[in-house]
Amino acid sequence: MMAANSLNCFLFLTISGLIWWEAQPKAKARWSVLCLLPIVGAAYFSPWGIVLAAMLTIGLAIWLPHDNLHARWPDIVLAALLLAAAISAIWLPIATSATALFTVLVGGSVIHISRSQAYRPLWWLLGSGGGIMAGLFFLTGTLVRFLLLILWVVMVLLVTRLLNYLFQQTDMVYARSLDGIMANYIKEVNDLYAQIRGWRHDYHDHLQSLKVYLDTGDVAQAQHYLGELETSLGDIEQIVRSGNPMLDAVLNAKLTIAKHHHIPMNIKAFVGPQPLIKDVDLVVVLGNILDNAIEAIEAQSADDDRFLRVYIAIMKQQLYISVTNTRPADQYINYDYASTKNDKRGLGIRRINALVSKYNGMINRQYEEGVFVTEIALPLPAKKVVDSAN
Repeated sequence: MMAANSLNCFLFLTISGLIWWEAQPKAKARWSVLCLLPIVGAAYFSPWGIVLAAMLTIGLAIWLPHDNLHARWPDIVLAALLLAAAISAIWLPIATSATALFTVLVGGSVIHISRSQAYRPLWWLLGSGGGIMAGLFFLTGTLVRFLLLILWVVMVLLVTRLLNYLFQQTDMVYARSLDGIMANYIKEVNDLYAQIRGWRHDYHDHLQSLKVYLDTGDVAQAQHYLGELETSLGDIEQIVRSGNPMLDAVLNAKLTIAKHHHIPMNIKAFVGPQPLIKDVDLVVVLGNILDNAIEAIEAQSADDDRFLRVYIAIMKQQLYISVTNTRPADQYINYDYASTKNDKRGLGIRRINALVSKYNGMINRQYEEGVFVTEIALPLPAKKVVDSAN
């Protein structure tokens, strides 16, 4: 009996530990791991202690902070199954109730891994392996059950570590490629802006040249001259003047695309000359957000109510970015997209998340009726105070 009760303690330690581990690491207090102790202690006293341990485990899952991007219904289903398995210990043999608890652990482990990897064959492989181990768990004695539980925990840890390593390697390769692309993009935009500034500097000279052609009646040459000016001016319009050249470059490049697609816009951006984050990081964050917003708007019908709203400012010594875009009403919302997709968009979203974390910033994504809102706040270096005595 003591061995069976110890096994229940180990089962609840594993289940509650998995819940604690999956919670957001930066939002939970380290001391919260101590909350596992009363759960493990209650599980020793079968059967009512197991019911209490299940209720405490569910309470821990509700209390700990989680990523809002993940769908919550699997957690609700697992909580119901956990409570049912615990209540079954009141009238079922201890081997049956322990197997039910182990099955809930297997389901929770598969869901935990699936949130970091969308490769479905891996889900089926883990689920099948867990089902076989659950069958062996039911048929064997207490000692073998301990070994099966330890084996499952080790396998989950190894698979999770391996997937995290592969994700990191993929993201690193993409990040290097993206940084190189963005560096070239910055150079091209700066060169184009230099051409625009040069064109404006020579504005009066160009008008004088056109006047000469028209005075002499050489309309064809005047038209040819205008064509050359249009080519040299480029395709980017000066829609925004925020006070920061790189921010203007990214915004105007993306907003020109939106304008060409006839997307109504409401743009307010002013940051002044204050230094912001690194240029490459700024291009990655803002460029990806606007690309995703424009892509979602383009997916709408031309008859739909479409708009793009951008607000960028410095608030309380933070770079605040807010982008609101409409989206198709029937658009399927995949809350796990950022963490499960290895395509360009999924990696781009994770790149944004990584850069926000790099600057100890905040990111908030909200799906509202017909619109999607992204808010980012990035702390900026404190302004240097100039000593007036000097």
